Amino acid sequence: MGPDAATTVSRTVRALRLLILMAGLVSWAAKCDAGQLGALVSPGALAKAHASLNGAASCTKCHEAGRRVTASKCLACHAPIADRIAKKTGVHRAVTTDCVTCHVEHAGGDGELRRVDKAGFDHTVETGYALEGRHRELMTRCEACHKKRSFLDARPACASCHTDVHKGALGAACATCHSTKVPFKASGATFDHARSRFALTGAHREVTCAKCHVNGVFRGTRFDACTACHQVPHRKSLGPSCTSCHTTTQWSTKTIDHARTRFALAGAHAKVACASCHATAITKPLRFEQCSSCHSHVHRDSVKEDCKACHTETTFRGATFDHRARTSFPLAGKHDPLACEKCHTTRSAEAVPLASKVIDFGGATATCVSCHKDPHKGEFGRTCDGCHKPEGFGVAGFKHPRVSDFYGGRHTDVKCVACHKPGEVLQPVRTASTAAAVVRPRVPSTECATCHADVHLGQVGTACETCHAVDGAKFAAVRFSHERSTFKLTGKHGTVECAKCHRTDVKAYPSGAGRAMQLKPMSSECLTCHTDPHLGQVEGTCESCHSTANFKLFRYTHRGMADFFAGFHGLLPCKSCHKSETGEFPAGRGTTIRFRVGTTCKACHPQF
Repeated sequence: MGPDAATTVSRTVRALRLLILMAGLVSWAAKCDAGQLGALVSPGALAKAHASLNGAASCTKCHEAGRRVTASKCLACHAPIADRIAKKTGVHRAVTTDCVTCHVEHAGGDGELRRVDKAGFDHTVETGYALEGRHRELMTRCEACHKKRSFLDARPACASCHTDVHKGALGAACATCHSTKVPFKASGATFDHARSRFALTGAHREVTCAKCHVNGVFRGTRFDACTACHQVPHRKSLGPSCTSCHTTTQWSTKTIDHARTRFALAGAHAKVACASCHATAITKPLRFEQCSSCHSHVHRDSVKEDCKACHTETTFRGATFDHRARTSFPLAGKHDPLACEKCHTTRSAEAVPLASKVIDFGGATATCVSCHKDPHKGEFGRTCDGCHKPEGFGVAGFKHPRVSDFYGGRHTDVKCVACHKPGEVLQPVRTASTAAAVVRPRVPSTECATCHADVHLGQVGTACETCHAVDGAKFAAVRFSHERSTFKLTGKHGTVECAKCHRTDVKAYPSGAGRAMQLKPMSSECLTCHTDPHLGQVEGTCESCHSTANFKLFRYTHRGMADFFAGFHGLLPCKSCHKSETGEFPAGRGTTIRFRVGTTCKACHPQF
C-alpha cells in the first residue's frame, strides 16, 4: 500500500469517529432540555433585566450568526433608545458604536448593564433638566426620582414627584410661585405678590400667607376693602376707606390731615399719637384754646401767662424766654445755655415725671451763692464777680490790685491755691459771723522765700529780686551784673557761663549742708580757673603780660636789656630765643617755653 492510500484510510477513520461522536451528542441532547443545553454553551448568566432570555433557545434574539451582537438586535427591543439616537438627544445622542461597547452582558444576575458615573454625570447637559436648589442634593441619588428601572419614564412636571396641595386650583405650573432654592413651605417668602391683583406694601409684606389665605385657599380671597381682614377699632364708623387716615407702612401709622380740623398739628404736636389727646373716642371734640387743656401747668402760680408766651410747639421742653429784656439778670457766658430749672429750683421731688414738677420762677435771686457754693466760706463777701466772670467762672481775668509787676511773668500762670493755701492764709478769722462782718484774712507775703526754696543755701541775702526777675526764663538771674562785684567781667570773661567758675558741689554752706552753686567766697586770681602754662618760671600776676581780650601775650618789655634789643635783636620774635623744650622747671617736669636763657652771644650763636 502506497503513502497516498495510507493517508486516505487515516482520514476515513477520523471521519467515522467524528460521526459516531456527533451521533452520541445528538442522542444525549435529545434526552436533555433546552436549559441544560444553553447552560452548557453560554459564557455566563444574563443580568436580571434580561433574565427571561437565559437559555440556548433565546440566543438568536440578541446574537447574529457567528455569535456577534449588533445594535439592530438591541434596538429592536429598546425602541425608545433607538428613537433618542435617531433624534440625537439624551445620553445616546452621539452613539456610533455597537451597544456592547458600553453594555456588557453575561456578567451574572447582579451584573450592571448601565455603568453611570453619578458624581460626574451632568444632568443638565445629558437630560436637559437642571438639578438646582434643593434638587441639587439628589444629584447622586437617582432612585429618588427615577422610581422605575427605565430613566426615560421620569417627567419634569412637579406633580410627578410632589403632591399638589392646591389640588389643581392654581394650575400645573408650580414654578410660578415655588422655587427650588427654598423649601416648599417657605415659598411664600419668595413669592412676588406684585404679580397678583393685590400688591403687598408696607406692613403687609411681613404678614404670613396663612393670615389671609385661610386653609390654603388662594383664589377668591377678598381684598376690595380693609375690613375684609381688619376689624374697625373706632366706636363710630369713619367711613369705609381706612386709607384716608392709615397707610400700610405700619398698622398704627396715621396720615390724617389735622389741618382740616380747627387745630392744625405743628412741631412736636405732629409727632404725638392720636390716643394721647383722644383718650376716649377719636370723634369726641377736644378743647384746645389754652395749652393747659392738655398740658399740666408746671409753673403753677409763679407764671400767670399762657404757656405759649415762652414755649413753642417746636419742642415742649425749653423756652424762648428773653432773659435780658424781661429780667434784671441777663444771661451771659456759661449762664446762657443753662436750662431754666438749674436756677429756678423745682419744688417737686426729682423722681416725679416732668409734667408733675413745679418749676418756680418766683423768688429767684441774682446773688452767686443762691446757685453756687462759696469755696471761700464768705471771707470775700458775696460779690463773686469781683474775681470771677460767667464766661468760664475762672479767675483768668483777675488782676491783683497791688504790686502788679510781681504777678506778671512766670507768676502769671501760677494757680491761686499755690499761694493762697486753704486752711492757712485764707482761713476766716470768725467763720460764724455774717459775710459783712468777716475780718479780712492776712494777705500772702510777697517774699520769695514764702513760696521758693533758697537754692543758694544762705550764700547771699534774702533779696532774691536783686538778681532774679519774674519775667526771666525759669526765674533766671537776669538782673544780676558782675559790675556790682569785686571782679568785673571783661573781654573773654564776659562770654563764659556762670557754671564755668561757680561750680555746683555738695558741701557745707551757711544755711547747712547741701548741693548748691558756689557763689562766695570766690578768688579773683587767674590760677583759680586757669592752669600755669609756664610751669612756675614766672612769678607775679598774669595780667602783667596777658589781657582778657584773648588771653594771648599782648606786650612784654625786657628789663635791663634796652641796649641789647635796640637794634637787630629787637626785631626778632620771642621764639627765636625762647624755645619749647621738655625738662625740669620750677613747678616740675614738663614741656613749655624756656624763659631763662643765656645772655651771651654763644647762648644763641654757638658757631662764634
